[in-house]
Amino acid sequence: MKKVILSISLFWASTAVFAQKTPADKIFINGKIITVDSQNSIAQAVAVQDGKILAVGTTKDIEKLKGKNTQVVDLGGKTVTPGFIDGHSHFMSFGRANLANLNPPPVGNIRKIADIVAELQKFKAQKGLKDSDWISGFGYDVDQLEEKRHPRKEDFDAAFPNNPVVITHVSGHMSVANSAALKAGGVTSETPDPAGGVIERKENSKEPTGLLQEKAQGLVRVNLSGSSKGTVEERLAQLKEQQEYYASFGVTTAQDGSSSFESLELLREAAKRGELVIDIEALPSYPIVDKVINNPDYQYGVLKNHFKINGFKFFSDGSPQGKTAFFGKAYLTKVPGCDHAECRGFPVVTQDQFNEAIIKSFKNNIQPYVHCNGDAAIDMYITAVENANKVLGTKSLGRRPVVIHSQFVRLDQLDKYKELGFLPSLFSNHAFFWGDVHETNLGYDRAKFLSPLKTAQTKGIIATNHTDFGVTPINQLFLLWTSVERKSRSGKVIGPEERLTPLEGLRAITINGAYEYFEENLKGSLEKGKLADLVVLSDDILTIEPSKIKDVVVLETIKEGKTVFKKK
Repeated sequence: MKKVILSISLFWASTAVFAQKTPADKIFINGKIITVDSQNSIAQAVAVQDGKILAVGTTKDIEKLKGKNTQVVDLGGKTVTPGFIDGHSHFMSFGRANLANLNPPPVGNIRKIADIVAELQKFKAQKGLKDSDWISGFGYDVDQLEEKRHPRKEDFDAAFPNNPVVITHVSGHMSVANSAALKAGGVTSETPDPAGGVIERKENSKEPTGLLQEKAQGLVRVNLSGSSKGTVEERLAQLKEQQEYYASFGVTTAQDGSSSFESLELLREAAKRGELVIDIEALPSYPIVDKVINNPDYQYGVLKNHFKINGFKFFSDGSPQGKTAFFGKAYLTKVPGCDHAECRGFPVVTQDQFNEAIIKSFKNNIQPYVHCNGDAAIDMYITAVENANKVLGTKSLGRRPVVIHSQFVRLDQLDKYKELGFLPSLFSNHAFFWGDVHETNLGYDRAKFLSPLKTAQTKGIIATNHTDFGVTPINQLFLLWTSVERKSRSGKVIGPEERLTPLEGLRAITINGAYEYFEENLKGSLEKGKLADLVVLSDDILTIEPSKIKDVVVLETIKEGKTVFKKK
């Protein structure tokens, strides 16, 4: 089959070459080019002109486009794919310069609560923080701690009696504050739970433990990224570093999920100055969407100077591993902050608020991106879209409403996705990082269907795959591996029926990603007329042993014909 596809690919490429008169700016020859076109064609060479692909075909034919000033890159048999397109991450929020790394292996070194305290002390010393300064950390994972519990305020009070300390769970959906931070936020035994949030209390008491779930984090939460700190020049320098970091993993289109207005302003300034080298798709946080809509400096849906405002980000529930995701059936294990029998998590919005957001989206032709992890939250989204269609007399089909994570979608809900035109942006890294945890908390039947990429594909639903960085690493080859093998930390395969082939997994992070942003005619595959966004890899992901896909290295990332990363 591969030989037939190759011959078709090269036939059409040869036809294009013979009709072409203008020499290429650059040609890449003697490689294995995985085009990800509609036929999944394989070629040997690519020609680039003015940042776009001039032709794809055999080395022999592409060399005919060489002129006296053409740069020739001999790939030496290396594999080339389209640039990776980030289905969902938090580009502006996780530079981490102002946060202690509290992740467990393999991302960090935290194994017990004492390690968290030691890391925060080390961070305080390294940053030269005074006793009155706030100290923040991100990434602790209760399920990977030896104690198998969330830290409490007392765990930090002795080491930091005068520093307000706030550490955030790896999901980003809950935080733990010490006594100084709770005092600074005015959180006491008399503080009521905010709408959409829970203050965990000590048993048989109203006294806070320090754990703040979902919107309760806002009572003490400090700015995670520090994105509004420093001069414009300092922040632009950080932005440059963040672009280089994404590009080092082959990402040529990144997403900033839930953008603050300060982030939008910085991205707009960087775009004006020509300092963006990869494409940034910004999703303004829903609370600021009116401010953006009414601002003449911003226009939705236009990619200019590598910057585009594309939809808005809306939250409906929380984290499945944090047990705040909203399910139709109860968790099987104890849920912090829940003292009744049917602990199903909770929504962070009402159905009326959900309905209002989707109507606003459709009225303004803005693509909605909604965080939904549990199936009950997904039901709310489906209801909101059906309501908007009815109220406005419109159809959602073609609007591509995105379900971010869609982690525990039911089979019947996938049929609704197909009917209504939903695009699930799935998250197969959960199989590795929390597959074992989900099986414990939810049972195997629910756990095995997490991020059902294969079933979505079988039903004809276009789905993307994402890392949710900084929840999991931005490494796209690791993400590809989790979609292919779906192995957990313990080595168990979580839902073998949902495994993809490497080529199917690649499509989820390339052409399907382009489709998510309405850019499938511009990028996502290596075809004539599209942007010359390419990634050169150390190994052939289609033939390498699947277990080794996660170890494949990005050697070079090329955006519109220009190298934006090259491994030293």
